[in-house]
Amino acid sequence: MLSVRAGAYSRAGMNTRWASVADSVAIVAYVGPVRALDAVLLGDSVYVALHPYDLGLTGEVPADEGLGARGLRFLARPWDFSPPWIRDAVERARVEPNDGGWRLSGRFEAARVAHDFVLDLNSQSEPVRLRVQHDGDERSLALVRYGPVRKYGLGRLPQWVEWTRGTTRARLDIEEHDRAKLVRIWHAPPADPDWTLLSLDDPRGRELLHRLLGVIDEVTP
Repeated sequence: MLSVRAGAYSRAGMNTRWASVADSVAIVAYVGPVRALDAVLLGDSVYVALHPYDLGLTGEVPADEGLGARGLRFLARPWDFSPPWIRDAVERARVEPNDGGWRLSGRFEAARVAHDFVLDLNSQSEPVRLRVQHDGDERSLALVRYGPVRKYGLGRLPQWVEWTRGTTRARLDIEEHDRAKLVRIWHAPPADPDWTLLSLDDPRGRELLHRLLGVIDEVTP
C-alpha cells in the first residue's frame, strides 16, 4: 500500500491523504480538524461521502462513462503511468519536439468511447502537462499540470499536481510519499439515517460523480 500526504488542496485549504493499492484508491480530506470528504474507488465501484452536506454517493462506474473506473483511478493519481492501458497509449502516441522537451499526442481507447490526449514532457522525459479531450473535440475535459520531480522516501514524484476542470482548480502539494501505516487509515463512521445517499443509477448521483472525479462529455468552451 502506497500513501501520499498532501499540504493545501484547493482554495478551501484542505489537508489530504492519498492511499492506493492495486486497483483501489482512497482519498481523505480535512478542513482544519474536520473530516470533510472520503472518496474510495474499489475496482469499478465508487463511494464518496461529503460530510458537511450529509451527502453520500455509491455505485458501480459504467465502463463507458467518461474514462470509466480505470480513468478515474488514473486521474486520482496522475503521476502513475504504469497501468498497461496508459503505458500502451503513451507508447503509440505521436512524438514531436516541444520547448526543449517532447509532446506526445495520442488516444485513450475504451469500449465505446475514445479520448484524445496531449502529454508534454521536459528534457528529462518528466511530465509537465496532460490535457485530456473528448473524441475529436479540442476543448479540454481535464487538464493536469505537474511540478518539478523530486525524490521522496518511496521514489520520485512531482512536488505538486494541479487539476483544472472548467472553472474549478485544485492543487496538491506533495509532502510525503511512503508506505502507508495502517494505524493512520481508519474508516469513516457510517452515514446517519438522515443522510442523502445517491446511487449512480440516479442522474443526480452521476452529476455529482462528474463534478468530483470524472471526465465528462459535456464541456465548457
